[in-house]
Amino acid sequence: MSEIRALIEQLIAAGVDPIEAAEVVARAAIHGAANAPKQRSAGAIRQERYRRNKASQVTESDDSDAGSEPSSPEGSSPTAVDQVVTAFSEMARQSGLSVPRAVTASRRRSLLLRIEEHGLPAVLDAIERIGRSRFCRGENDRGWRADLDFLCQPKSFVSILEGKYDDRPLQQSQSPPRPQSPSMQRHHDIHARLKRELYGEPDDQFAGQTVDLAAGDFRSH
Repeated sequence: MSEIRALIEQLIAAGVDPIEAAEVVARAAIHGAANAPKQRSAGAIRQERYRRNKASQVTESDDSDAGSEPSSPEGSSPTAVDQVVTAFSEMARQSGLSVPRAVTASRRRSLLLRIEEHGLPAVLDAIERIGRSRFCRGENDRGWRADLDFLCQPKSFVSILEGKYDDRPLQQSQSPPRPQSPSMQRHHDIHARLKRELYGEPDDQFAGQTVDLAAGDFRSH
């Protein structure tokens, strides 16, 4: 109140009518009060501080997750995935298979799961089996060839480890001759001796001819 009174007195001293001076000071006071910033309550201040802290935590979490690998047990680090990709690429070049050009996030997750489930040595063994398999190298009725995605798939991976695509021994085109029974062997010997006695020629010149062994008839047919 002392400040308002002093202001009125200054206006009066400057020649302003006392009533008009009082009105001017009153209007100024009302205008200042309307435009003055409102004081926030303690609860509003705490809520604002909580929102700022929460936003800061989310930002830090996003920054730390960007570019990081999913957490995984021992043996399934990103380095292990790189070893698998390198081993598969070398095998593919040697076997004429498709060499992977990009290790997508989906491929990396699948390889991490295979390493987690079976271990890195098993995954490397599966790659070697693919390289040794004629079927996986395209020697099949469809000309299909294995690729990195084939290794990533859970079902096909287990089949590789179980030897489903391993090469099988080639079957012999001709089976060995069956041994002759004693009676057939005697018949063959008699047949050969008769041909020698009748014609006096080596056996191989009478291939395809038969001799009727009926009693009293040795004609050639």
